[in-house]
Amino acid sequence: MRAVATDWSWRSPRVWLVPAVALLGAAALVMAGANERVFLLLNHLAPATSDALWANITVLGDTTVALALGLVLARRRLDLLWAVVPAALLATAWSRAFKHLLAMPRPPAVLGADAIHVIGPVYHFHSFPSGHATTVFALAALCVLGFRLRAWSVVPIAVAALVGISRCAVGVHWPLDVLGGAFGGWLAAALGLKAAAQMPFGLRPTVQWPISAALAGCAVTLVIGYPTDYPQALWFQRAIGAACLIAFAATFLRRRGSRATPG
Repeated sequence: MRAVATDWSWRSPRVWLVPAVALLGAAALVMAGANERVFLLLNHLAPATSDALWANITVLGDTTVALALGLVLARRRLDLLWAVVPAALLATAWSRAFKHLLAMPRPPAVLGADAIHVIGPVYHFHSFPSGHATTVFALAALCVLGFRLRAWSVVPIAVAALVGISRCAVGVHWPLDVLGGAFGGWLAAALGLKAAAQMPFGLRPTVQWPISAALAGCAVTLVIGYPTDYPQALWFQRAIGAACLIAFAATFLRRRGSRATPG
């Protein structure tokens, strides 16, 4: 069995750079009183481009989509598949706890739904932090820290940032919500990786298979037609679910082929 990758230190810039940038960005927005101005700037991106584009981008932060993407790790990286569990629990705790404790109003409740461009349902409360941003930055951190990416770290971080921007573009979150999600999601993944390393029983088949089955269930749900807030992204979600299931099935074919090869 392969041990969880823990050869990175808490002092590593890879662990703290994204949370530090998120924290500094949030502080700058508060001190400049620019949260609303930046939101309106980002919200204007959607009518200037395409609603369908931003709807497809924003679903990458959906929890079901993120969990389905985790299926790619099954039978390939036992360590990271196990780390998905504590990372997901910590990210959910971060998002849900603050949403209910603070109950901050969303942009439509403050500015009015008619005054901004909203794609999908109009939400009014439980704004901070953005759940989609928390999820996608947790996923990005699992990639960067789990695979020990260096130069390629820019790819998952850029995708996560784009999903964060999309939450303003679709009109349901403030920039502060996105930065709060980035901060909590990234650290949730880092803590999840460390926690998983301290619990090696998660590498056992009796644990790995139920996790794989749960993630496969998420992928199947996407293929069937996950009830989404963004119907423009339905086929994109189906494509993601199908691709994850195919990637999982490919591990069985690869293992069978390796057994059939002499030596």
